[in-house]
Amino acid sequence: MKTLAQQYVPPDKDKLQQAYQQGNITMGSVPENPNAVKLVIKNYLKQGDSMTLIFDKAQKELLQVQIASYMDDPKDAMNLTVQFSKLPNGPNHVASMVIDGVSKQLNVATQNSNYQHL
Repeated sequence: MKTLAQQYVPPDKDKLQQAYQQGNITMGSVPENPNAVKLVIKNYLKQGDSMTLIFDKAQKELLQVQIASYMDDPKDAMNLTVQFSKLPNGPNHVASMVIDGVSKQLNVATQNSNYQHL
């Protein structure tokens, strides 16, 4: 699952360009966050998958990446959610990541915290 997740994050500019040219990208609002906008990319890496990028419109920063994909077979589903946060006076970083192997009933969650300036 980790290897599959790494094929999505960070997004590849050539795959994004290809999805755009094929008409597989839609843009929409985020009802729970009026300051955000989302891009939904269908068939990004595999037929039938999707990757959703949620951005803060004002700060022009990535807030979240949501991926719905599968291992070798569409019945072997995997969902990935990556939440970003901003350090005080610093860069945007991965705050948490949840990988959910749906058919395998396996859930892995990681949390990044307690960053300190060196």
